[in-house]
Amino acid sequence: MKKIMLLGSGELGKEFVIAIKRLGQYVIAVDSYNDAPAQQVADEREVINMLDGAELDRIVAKHKPDIIVPEIEAIRTERFYDYEKQNMQVVPSAKAANFTMNRKAIRDLAAKELGLRTAKYEYANSFEELVAAVKIVGCHV
Repeated sequence: MKKIMLLGSGELGKEFVIAIKRLGQYVIAVDSYNDAPAQQVADEREVINMLDGAELDRIVAKHKPDIIVPEIEAIRTERFYDYEKQNMQVVPSAKAANFTMNRKAIRDLAAKELGLRTAKYEYANSFEELVAAVKIVGCHV
């Protein structure tokens, strides 16, 4: 039997838990609120802010899962690399989770590192940066 930690416990996670428990696995469902759908059918539950890296580390250290399955994007996915070094399997992998759950990283990987053609884009953290970015991208406000 494997101990599986599900990070994010929505409706999709609930279906995952039901299926994996039929195979005899043990599941800890983690979410930011109590009684999330997957928590209702899991063996154990935890309620934490998964964007808080220290909290995520604490809960992983507490349960020592064999497998970690991220279900949502709101997770400090860079922590997954450390979990893999501790012989925990991240599914699909730390690298895949980091790219697919971080839209900025996947866009930069495609456009800058791999040189794929993408739509023009810029990042903005303020209204002023947005106005400047719109001028670069070529849209009109």
